[in-house]
Amino acid sequence: MSESNFKRNRKDHYLPRGYLRGFIDPERIDHPQPLWHFDVQSNIWSERSPGEVGYRYGFYDYATHEIHLGNADSDFAQFENTFPRVRQDLILNNFKNWRDHRDFLLRYAQMMRARSLLFFDHKRVEGKNLRAWIVEGVSPDRKSVKLRSMTPEPLPDAFVRNWTIAEMRNEIQKGAAWLNDFNWALRYCDSPATPFIISEIPFISRGRHSDLAAAMQDQDTLLFFPLCWQACLIGSRQLFEIETGRFGEEDMREIRRMYRKTAELFLLAPRQLEFC
Repeated sequence: MSESNFKRNRKDHYLPRGYLRGFIDPERIDHPQPLWHFDVQSNIWSERSPGEVGYRYGFYDYATHEIHLGNADSDFAQFENTFPRVRQDLILNNFKNWRDHRDFLLRYAQMMRARSLLFFDHKRVEGKNLRAWIVEGVSPDRKSVKLRSMTPEPLPDAFVRNWTIAEMRNEIQKGAAWLNDFNWALRYCDSPATPFIISEIPFISRGRHSDLAAAMQDQDTLLFFPLCWQACLIGSRQLFEIETGRFGEEDMREIRRMYRKTAELFLLAPRQLEFC
């Protein structure tokens, strides 16, 4: 898409619709609003379509476009086009072949992490803490500049926004190198009545540290990324005795409680659920 044709203020989905379709009950696949949406503030379930959730208008818009920054669509496109086919292949093979797709799945998880609300919030805070000298003018011989102040100043909001989006794109382009430092297992379930679910942040961690850097080094940190209602990738610094296996009912309840606890906006599931 050329910059001149770039449409601003679109519905930018931080949860891709192709990803969300994996959380639809097969019995509701032809329903116009097949997802069940739990609003955290109201504690109310309602029916939604994949296009009605997980988006913000203009979320990936740069503040300015005259400097040929492009857009994030190209960073998402290959992942979004490939993931539904990979997920379907996994389902047809009862997830036994997930290691064949391991590299792509981890890169997809990294992409989802980098485009998330949480990542943007963290980067926006970092950007607002950046300081720089503001140049007011350049000498005619272009050998010196006039600074507004000798004290570094906060950067303009437009710069912070553009920097945040650039950081997201850089993070996606790095691939899944840091995720390869973890050991990975896949856990699956059998029924949409007892499913894996997601919140507005599908990729989450559980452990003793709130600081990401410390958490990533902790042997007790676990990473969770549901692929669909049937299956979830789990990462750990420790080795798994069983790399592919079915989760029991209590394990499934615990994961759903974990997502309920961390959700700030909503949860998505194939059916209405009780969190107990």
